[in-house]
Amino acid sequence: MSETRTRPEGEKPAEPEIALTKGDLNKSFWRMFFSLQISWNYERMQALGFAWAIEPVLRRVYPDKEEYAEGLQRHLTFFNTSPIIGAPLIVGSAAAMEEARAKSSAEGVKVGLMGPMAGVGDSLTFALYNSIIFTIAANWAIQGKMLGFWFACVMVLVPYFLVRRWQFFFAYRQGKNLASQMAGGALERLSEAATILGLIVLGGFIPSIVKIWTTLTYHQHVTVQGKGVEQQVPVQTQLDQVVPYLMPVVLTGLIYWLMKKFNLHPLWAIVVVFVLGLALGWHGWFTNVAPAPASGS
Repeated sequence: MSETRTRPEGEKPAEPEIALTKGDLNKSFWRMFFSLQISWNYERMQALGFAWAIEPVLRRVYPDKEEYAEGLQRHLTFFNTSPIIGAPLIVGSAAAMEEARAKSSAEGVKVGLMGPMAGVGDSLTFALYNSIIFTIAANWAIQGKMLGFWFACVMVLVPYFLVRRWQFFFAYRQGKNLASQMAGGALERLSEAATILGLIVLGGFIPSIVKIWTTLTYHQHVTVQGKGVEQQVPVQTQLDQVVPYLMPVVLTGLIYWLMKKFNLHPLWAIVVVFVLGLALGWHGWFTNVAPAPASGS
């Protein structure tokens, strides 16, 4: 007699493995290529474009409508990274994780990589590569040569397409291998490590993104050549000597705390920053322009 295994009470049946087709992946890539930035907005930035790009993957992997809708909802959270070097890599990795039904890992890949890849990708493409290409093209254009126009078109469109396509499929293959070979705990640790790295990188960008200085001063009495003198000391000067960029970090930390503590919507966070800036700037206590150093008397 053949022995029939009874499933323990509460155990869920094994989910059927559904493999993505080449057509699914191509559709996801082309949506990412053409549509990632079209719906960019100040609330979630590239989130809608990301969800639209990964939708064919979710439709294939989750035949159940509730799971499909839940997957779309997960990928509608805030997302922003470099569209050239970064976004294709993350979309391909997330597609592989979704295919393996590693939902938390798919989310961790997005959160962990979008910060570091934004810094690396923008630096390589816009600050370095574009500067070289457009400088050469502009030089030819100034001389009245059409070669400048065609040079810029070819050297931007072709490499950017090839780099993005290679990233997408490379990340998908590597992500699929990672999801099949590593245990769930290892994937969670990898996602956590990537998240920490992303937060560290984003923290390093605060001084270059958030501009705020205080104009407040305080008075102190000092003795100069035996005479008591009252000095006016700028608070910002003292802060720069002890803890540079303290104000941008404090402001960023305050907004982050408000969002976590009170589940503050990003649009309301923008309103809070606007009102604070208007009120404090109106009273002349803070400014977004570095105060000029005091001239010696």
